[in-house]
Amino acid sequence: MVEMHLTEHEVDKAEKLLKKVAIIAPDNEEVFIQKATINSKRGLHKVAIKDLEQALDLTEDKVDVWSLLGMEYLYLDDFTNARKNFANCIEVDYEDYSALYNIVYCFDMQEEHEEAATYLKSYIEINPYCEVAWHQLGRQYFVLNNFEEALKAFEYAVLIDESFLGGYLEKAKTLEQLGNYQDAIDNYLITLELDDPTAYAYIRVGECYQKLENLEAAISYYKNAVHEDPLLDKGWGLLANIYFDLENYQKASYYLSKALKIDQDNAVYWSRYAEIKLKLSFLEEAVSGYNNCLRLGDNSLKFI
Repeated sequence: MVEMHLTEHEVDKAEKLLKKVAIIAPDNEEVFIQKATINSKRGLHKVAIKDLEQALDLTEDKVDVWSLLGMEYLYLDDFTNARKNFANCIEVDYEDYSALYNIVYCFDMQEEHEEAATYLKSYIEINPYCEVAWHQLGRQYFVLNNFEEALKAFEYAVLIDESFLGGYLEKAKTLEQLGNYQDAIDNYLITLELDDPTAYAYIRVGECYQKLENLEAAISYYKNAVHEDPLLDKGWGLLANIYFDLENYQKASYYLSKALKIDQDNAVYWSRYAEIKLKLSFLEEAVSGYNNCLRLGDNSLKFI
């Protein structure tokens, strides 16, 4: 009944009932766990932690309590203690991927990427066929700009699970950083096969083709991106860019107008707008574009 009241957000009713239960069973760990839940819902996370510590002393099933303690410490931005509690969960069950993600999240929030990589490598020694751990290890190496090691980690992740969407996506991003644009394209295309297509993936493929100077393919994928997400201003802006470089200023103007309708406070777009209008000899509109750049605090005339 206490849990039912909490599910219905009836905290006061839950607390009244819990007090009655506590009289009958004062040493029941569930009483303290529910007290912690109530205090947590009220934002009293330090009090909730004390409740959970009492539950920890009473229970034989400590994993659930450690997990709850980890979450309470997360609410307090105490990432060190949160990580310790989630690590306790992992020591009992190496396939507790929720705890593993939370540990990595704590490292990320503390910007301790080297330490995260060290922890993940020690985890992988015990659980070497965990694609989640390889994927997270690759992410840490990526942040550290160690793209060669990141690539190895992502390759292991997708080798273990050939349908691991996130693994292919991160592998593709890493290949881009290494300048292997065709391999990056191949991996982005795998993500499009594994799940519903996303504008993000289309954009990435387009940019890779553009770096390979295959402008026709780049345009095709940028168009796929804006078809998938018509409110993606970046897609329209990239189309405008490509046509500007091709000296097709009419089309560049058309696509940039689409981007500006979505984001009118983008000084980079206004700078390109002014350049396009100059090429078309529409001087008043060019001046308007530069004025908008100044209005937005940008007078550097940046290119998209």
